[in-house]
Amino acid sequence: MSAVGEAKGAVPELTRSGVRSQSTIGRPVEFRGLSLFHGYDATVRILPAAENTGIVFRRVDLSGAPDIPARCEFVTRVPRRTVLAASNEATVETVEHLMAALAGLQVDNCLIEINAPEVPAYDGSCRPFCDGILDAGLVQTTAAASVVTVSSACRLKGQARQSLALRPYLLPCPAITYHFDYGVRGLIPAQQFSIELSPETFYQQISNARTFVLESEIAALKKMGYGSHLTTRDIVVIGSDGPIDNSLRWSDEGVRHKILDCVGDLALSGTAFHGHLTATRSGHHLNHEMANVLTMMKQGQPAAAITAA
Repeated sequence: MSAVGEAKGAVPELTRSGVRSQSTIGRPVEFRGLSLFHGYDATVRILPAAENTGIVFRRVDLSGAPDIPARCEFVTRVPRRTVLAASNEATVETVEHLMAALAGLQVDNCLIEINAPEVPAYDGSCRPFCDGILDAGLVQTTAAASVVTVSSACRLKGQARQSLALRPYLLPCPAITYHFDYGVRGLIPAQQFSIELSPETFYQQISNARTFVLESEIAALKKMGYGSHLTTRDIVVIGSDGPIDNSLRWSDEGVRHKILDCVGDLALSGTAFHGHLTATRSGHHLNHEMANVLTMMKQGQPAAAITAA
């Protein structure tokens, strides 16, 4: 499916207050492909789930088919991607693109069966996942979706000038502004993108943005055992003269993909938010910290780890 007009009829509508019902998918949908870092031939099957289930991965290739809830407390720290672990064996890697598709389309509940340790990558965007989900259709339940309304400003700081700031917003929706700047010597020019997120705007402006890697990083990644199955046609590789053997879908595709990653990582909080998130050079680890903050806000706890902006 590619007609965005069809997507409009398939997603829950917000009321004027921003409240909506929880939703799940209308029928099972399956995805199969090679994973990004390890090259597993992985099959993912997304199944409808009851209200208040949340998003749960199930490793059907392991004994007992253990569940791995897609929540902050199951995040394990690894480089360059989001990995969930319920035990040393029961892990699932590179979940951020699939999580972004679900969160971007406002799917609150589903069971995700997977037969490998890593999610299929497709072209490095989340558009294939979105198309499959929309083709399956969404079904609303009677329970209200969890939404945190940001009432005061907070800020998290990371390394290398990374930061995330969350502030109140005039409209009952999430808005994200991302500042993307690798410095004067960076191969990718500084970029900024702002968006008020809805299923329509996510699908049209974010979901098709692909992950990327710098040509200078490839040797080190392969030395760690990552991406040996990939070519410059499989992933956007940025060299000194721009993309190698590839072309960009937008001139600012890089910053759009960073927003895609933010959406997927923040979904691990188990809640949507109404507020304005401003990101500067943020990566997965800092995104996970903000997801923890949203989890605390959802539980009504004081966000003690936050520095006031």
